[in-house]
Amino acid sequence: MSNYANNVANDFDRRILFNMPLRKAIALFSALLFAIVALGSSAAYYFSMQKILNENLEQELKQTLNTSHLLLKAELDKEILLLKALSENPNISNYFSDPSNERAKEESFALFDSHKKYFDSKILNWININDFNLYVNGQFMEKYSAGNPKHAWFFEVLESKKPPMIQVDFDYLNRHIYDLYVNYPVYADEKTIGVISSRISLFEFVNKLRLPENVFIFDEHGIVIGAADENIVKEKKRLKELLGDLRGEEVMKRAFKMNKNSSIAFNFDNSQYVVNSGEKVNLFFVAKDKVNMAKILEERATMVFFALLFIMLLVFFIFNKLISHILKPINKQMLSYIESSLLDELTKLPNRRFFNMRIEDEWNRAVRGKYPLSFLMMDLDKFKNYNDKHGHLEGDRLLRDVARIFSYCVNRTSDFTARFGGEEFCVILPNTSIDGAKKIAENIRISMERAGKATISIGVVCKTPGLEDNMQSFIDLADQKLYDAKNTGRNKVCG
Repeated sequence: MSNYANNVANDFDRRILFNMPLRKAIALFSALLFAIVALGSSAAYYFSMQKILNENLEQELKQTLNTSHLLLKAELDKEILLLKALSENPNISNYFSDPSNERAKEESFALFDSHKKYFDSKILNWININDFNLYVNGQFMEKYSAGNPKHAWFFEVLESKKPPMIQVDFDYLNRHIYDLYVNYPVYADEKTIGVISSRISLFEFVNKLRLPENVFIFDEHGIVIGAADENIVKEKKRLKELLGDLRGEEVMKRAFKMNKNSSIAFNFDNSQYVVNSGEKVNLFFVAKDKVNMAKILEERATMVFFALLFIMLLVFFIFNKLISHILKPINKQMLSYIESSLLDELTKLPNRRFFNMRIEDEWNRAVRGKYPLSFLMMDLDKFKNYNDKHGHLEGDRLLRDVARIFSYCVNRTSDFTARFGGEEFCVILPNTSIDGAKKIAENIRISMERAGKATISIGVVCKTPGLEDNMQSFIDLADQKLYDAKNTGRNKVCG
């Protein structure tokens, strides 16, 4: 049975069988009963689970932030230990004390090069107070001066009494992104003579953390420097932009009052927030969440609940199947009627009678919906000559081949292909522009040409019909376009 026949059978079933008093009463009663039980139990389950999950949400958020915070601390501790070992190396101290000593410089550069692979970003910076030359992985970048505000960090490290100094800064020389810098001083005779710095790429670190979408890392200015979405960081969005002015302001107000390495949790605007502060750097982690349908669906109890609903639905389905089985003889007669009266016996495409029913329906829908309706009228070129040359059996095979080509080229469920009569075919394309209709027509023409048996000429029309328009004139216009294609050489699309 073709899809066309099944569709019409379903349509007739809705129009005829469903209106029978018994079927209608049984179907409506069982559907209404299932809907009441399903909706009522779903609402009760939702509110119960919401209350339970709200009680556990704060602890889950804290655990998420603590994990992220511990990973950051581990990364920092590793970098600090490596920098401390380098700063205490005698070769480094000798070079920093006398940068003009070529041998000391060569040995120090070799030492930096051999150790940089152990650092997170594989990048080491160093600078001393004798020549103020900044090197990045052995390459000179610029000379530092106290008057340049971008160089202020170096002089702050020189005066710092509690090394290392950790800061978030923008790399304006190389990568043009925010990095987390770990700055460790180099001493000689208990005086600071330079600084060695490593960096942790915040982009790469956040990727390692695999932050959920509801967790953000922000700095003391409220700028988000870590998020699941890299675009948020690249665009330097502020926390207020992501959470809203009131929510973002509340989070920052509470965060800036916190001690280092501490955590707070609070409710605001029906959502729960947890904020963690960094131990060695002015960074803050914030997580926001609330119990919603997605969280409830993740619970195991939800699976059990849906299983019970499925059993109820299964009972409803079996019951209605039983009704359908009782009415099966009527359906069988209906399908037989469709096969004999609405489908073309040769191609199994809808016939002219079916087309007349469908075109009227689609025309009326287009009038109500005010959308374009396209129509293709097609005719096989020199079909009579083909029949005379190859015989009627081959002619019938060609018509069946045409029907198969239509199934490949016209495949939307709303589209409709029919045998108009003889070697003529047509296609109804609802809600399709003239350009779209021409494209489909050209695909059909090319497919026929490639098949190598015959060619086809196609007339295309498109219109957004109104109440004053005439459907038959629309069809006649497509027929005229078809004759234009025939008269200008065949194997063409005219529209």
